Amino acid sequence: MAAENNKPKRITLRDVSEEAGVSIQTVSHVLSGNRTVSLPDSTRERVKKAAEKVGYQPNRHAQAVRGGKTMLISVWMPVDRPIVTYMRYLKIISELARRDGYELMVNCLQRNDALIEGGTPPTLYPVDGIISIDSGKAIQEFRKLKGNDHIPISILGFEQEEYSDSIAWDLDGAAKKAVNDLIQRGAKKIGHVTIDWIVSDFPRERRRRGYTEAMEEAGLEPILIPCRGDTSSEVMMNIQDHLAENEYDALFCVTDTYAIGVARALLAQSKRIPDDTMVFGFGNFPEGEDFSIPISTIQIPIENIIEKSWEWLMDRIKNPGTEPRITVLDMEIINRASTDR
Repeated sequence: MAAENNKPKRITLRDVSEEAGVSIQTVSHVLSGNRTVSLPDSTRERVKKAAEKVGYQPNRHAQAVRGGKTMLISVWMPVDRPIVTYMRYLKIISELARRDGYELMVNCLQRNDALIEGGTPPTLYPVDGIISIDSGKAIQEFRKLKGNDHIPISILGFEQEEYSDSIAWDLDGAAKKAVNDLIQRGAKKIGHVTIDWIVSDFPRERRRRGYTEAMEEAGLEPILIPCRGDTSSEVMMNIQDHLAENEYDALFCVTDTYAIGVARALLAQSKRIPDDTMVFGFGNFPEGEDFSIPISTIQIPIENIIEKSWEWLMDRIKNPGTEPRITVLDMEIINRASTDR
C-alpha cells in the first residue's frame, strides 16, 4: 500500500476546475479550444492560469477521442548518422508548430530496423499528422498496417502515398550541373566519393545518378569511390590510401563533411586544391564554408521545403480527401575556392 500511496498523482480536469472555481465542462471547453461555447474571456484566462498552476497536461488519447485532434505532429527521421541538415529541418518545423499551436513528437529511426523494406515502423501515438524526413521505407511499411492508411503525411522526398503530399528537390539535376561545371573547368577524371552502403545498396541514389549521367554524357568514365565515416577525420583516414595511389582532376563528394575529409587527405599529401584536384561537396554546411579552402557545394532550399511541407500538411489535416500532391524545388550551386581554377 505504501508504494501505491507514493505514486505521483495524475492531474485531471477536476483539479483544474476546483482551482479555477468553474465546472469540469467549462474547463474542458477552454482547454480543448472549443470556441462554439460562449464563455467570458476572463473565465478562459482563469482556467488557463489554473491549469498552469496545478500542472495539468492534456491527455492526447482523450483529445483524439473527444475532438478528433491532438494538436500533435510526429516527425520521423533517421538518427544513425549525424546529419546537420536534419537539425535545420527541426528548427524550422518547431517554429511553425509553435506558431500554429502544435507540439512535436520526434520518432527516431534506425536504418537497419525501420528504414528497410519489411522493417518495423515506430508505434505511433495519436497525432494529427506526420512529417517524414528520409523515411520513405518506414512510411511504406506504416501504411500497410490497419488503421494507418488515412493519417495525413507530408513526405520530404519523391515517395508518394495516399493521403500524403511530397515535397522534393532536384538533387540529381543539381548534381549533374555541378559535375558539368567541373568538366567545363577542365576536369576529365572525376571521382564520386560516397558512403559505402550507398554504393552497395542504392544504385539509383540521386547524387550518384546525376554524377553518372553527367560523366556518361560527356564520354567520361564514372568512378565510384566508397568510403566509411561520419566525421571528416574518419573520411580522411579511410580515403587517404586510395588518394595516395590514384590521382583525380576533381572529386565530387556526397556531403560537405566528406568533401572536407577528402580535402584534408589531399592537403596532407601536398596536393594543391583546386590546382591539382578540385573538390565539390553537398549540403552547404557551415564548416564547409569555414574550411581553410572554402568548399564548393550544393545548397538544399531548406526553408522553402519545410514551409511548403507544413502548409500542405495543415491543409491536408483540414481536407484529408485532397488528392496527393508533389512539387520539386530547385537547388543552388555555390562555387567557392575549392573549384576556383
